[in-house]
Amino acid sequence: MRLMALDLSKRSAGLTGWDGTSTRPVVLSKELGSTITNHGLVFARLHGVMNDLWQVIGGADAIYCEEPLQPQALGGHTTFDTLYLAYGLCAHAASFAEAKGVRFHAVNQTAWRRHFIGAMKRGTRRQTLKDYSMERARQLGFSPRNDDEADAIGVLDYACDREGIMPPWRANEVLRPPLGVCA
Repeated sequence: MRLMALDLSKRSAGLTGWDGTSTRPVVLSKELGSTITNHGLVFARLHGVMNDLWQVIGGADAIYCEEPLQPQALGGHTTFDTLYLAYGLCAHAASFAEAKGVRFHAVNQTAWRRHFIGAMKRGTRRQTLKDYSMERARQLGFSPRNDDEADAIGVLDYACDREGIMPPWRANEVLRPPLGVCA
């Protein structure tokens, strides 16, 4: 089964694609725009990057995408423009999946993180969660260049679990080392 997993943002989108047979997925991050880039161009760039990844892995059977946070969870600390962009990116990924005829799953951030880095206390700082994603990805043998790639790896790992797949990067794992502990 071929899978794509996405952690989307305008500043730096993390994407992974796995053909179901390789020992490692394709992992990349891409800036989709700057502060002056209009939303239409950001969505078009996302389409291009997804299409390129699609070609590299030979298509996909499902696309998993981290869903945007609910507006009420942000405590009023965002703008309409930010919400429009976040939901637009997720909607564009869903539209891409529909156009390609594959399943699309919007994944709750808490669900994939709980799977990938374990349960965290409510209110754990965003940077701590990002650091744990980087650490966990490294434990599994990946070399993410940034937290967006690490998060995309986490979404892919969650997708494999949901699909009932034991990926090669998990095959030899016996005990999960704790995160945030100095060795």
